[in-house]
Amino acid sequence: MVLIVGCAGGRPLVYDVDVQPRVISPNADGVDDVARVTYKISRQCRLYIYFVDAEGTEYRYRDGNRRSPGEYEALFGGAIEGQVLADGQYTWVVEVADDASGQTERVEGQLAVTDADSSGPELQDFTVFPQVFTPNQDGINDRIAISFRLLEQAEVEVYLRDKEGDRYPVGLPKTRWDEEQFDLEESPSKVALEPGLWEYDYDGGIDLGASPPADGEYTVVAVAIDQAGNHVVKEAPLTIEDGGLPLGEIQTVEFYPTVVPLGGTLHLTVTVENVGGVAIRTKGPASGTTYTSRENFNTLGFYEEPGIFRVGVDFEGNTDGRPYTYRWQLGRDEDLEERIIDGQRYLYLLPGQRVTVVGHITIIDEPPKINPYYWAGLVHEQVRIVNDRQDPTEISIGF
Repeated sequence: MVLIVGCAGGRPLVYDVDVQPRVISPNADGVDDVARVTYKISRQCRLYIYFVDAEGTEYRYRDGNRRSPGEYEALFGGAIEGQVLADGQYTWVVEVADDASGQTERVEGQLAVTDADSSGPELQDFTVFPQVFTPNQDGINDRIAISFRLLEQAEVEVYLRDKEGDRYPVGLPKTRWDEEQFDLEESPSKVALEPGLWEYDYDGGIDLGASPPADGEYTVVAVAIDQAGNHVVKEAPLTIEDGGLPLGEIQTVEFYPTVVPLGGTLHLTVTVENVGGVAIRTKGPASGTTYTSRENFNTLGFYEEPGIFRVGVDFEGNTDGRPYTYRWQLGRDEDLEERIIDGQRYLYLLPGQRVTVVGHITIIDEPPKINPYYWAGLVHEQVRIVNDRQDPTEISIGF
C-alpha cells in the first residue's frame, strides 16, 4: 500500500512514486540486491528519501537534494552512510518541499529487508610508519609504509586528509612480491583488493617530480567498501616536515692545468648553488681531497648513499663501471648546516646557499686514450644526475 500525504487540489508536487521490489536482500548475491525508486516532480523543490524502522529510527538516503520538474529514478542498494540496513520491515518515505511556497508532500510505502549483509569489511593491523615524514629525497624518512590486513574482498581507497578536509591520494598498493600491480596512470585511486596483507609505499609524489603536500599535520585514511555497500574507515596521524623538491645547480667549472705530466695532478674548482626550496644533504670526501687515478669514492670509504648530493668528475675511457668515480662533498663542513637525526650527524646545504668545491686527481696511470676529455657533474645519488657533462675539457697527459 502507498500512502500520499499533504496533496491539495491540482497536480501534486511528487507523483507516480513506486519502489520495486518490495523485498530486497542486499548481500551482493545478484538477486534482489537493489530497490528501484521511481518518482516524478512537477515543480522546483527539495527532495528527501528516507527509511524508518520499527523503532522509529530514520535512515536518510536523500536529504534536501534540489530537483527540477521531471522524471527520476534512484537505485537503493540497502546501504545508508556505509552501513547496510539490518533485516526488518521499513517504511520508505519520499518527501518534497516546494521551493516557492514551502508546501510539503509525502508518499509512503513498505519495504522489507531480508538476508542482509550488514557486517562491514575488516581492516586489521592498520599501521603508518614512520609517523613523521620528510619527503625531500635526502634518503632519510623520505617514504612512509602504510599497511593493513584485509579479511574479505573490498574496494579500498587510501588518502591523506589535511585539517581543512582536503584529500591527497596515496596511490595504489604494491603486490606481495614488492612490485607495482596497477598502472598508476590508468587505474583509479580506489581499487578492488583480495583478502590478505597489503602495503602502500608513499613518497608524496616527489619521485614523479611533483611537490609533496605542504608541511603540517595530516590524517592517513583507509576506506574499505565491501560488495554489499558496507564500509569501514581506519585513521592514523601523520606529520610532514621539511618537504619539497631538492635542486642543486653547478654554476661554474674550471679544470687546470690542461697539460698534466704522468704523475702530475689535475685540479678542479666548481661552484654549486642550492636553487631549490629545501636543504640538500651532502657528505665527503671533503672539498680539497686528492684522489689518485686508481682510486674512487668507494676506495676512500665514502660509499654511495641514497639522497646525498656530491660533485663528481668523469672522463673519456672510464672503465670503472660507474659514472663520476671521483666525488666530493658540497663545500666545507663549516659552510654547511649540521643536523642530528636519530642520533646521526648529517650535513646540509641550505636553500640559496652557494659553495665552492675543490678537488684534485693525481694521474699515475697512462690514460686509455690520448688527450681525454674530463667533465664535472652534480650527482643526486640513487636518484638522478642533476647536471651532467658540465664543461668538458680536453686534458693532455704526457707520458
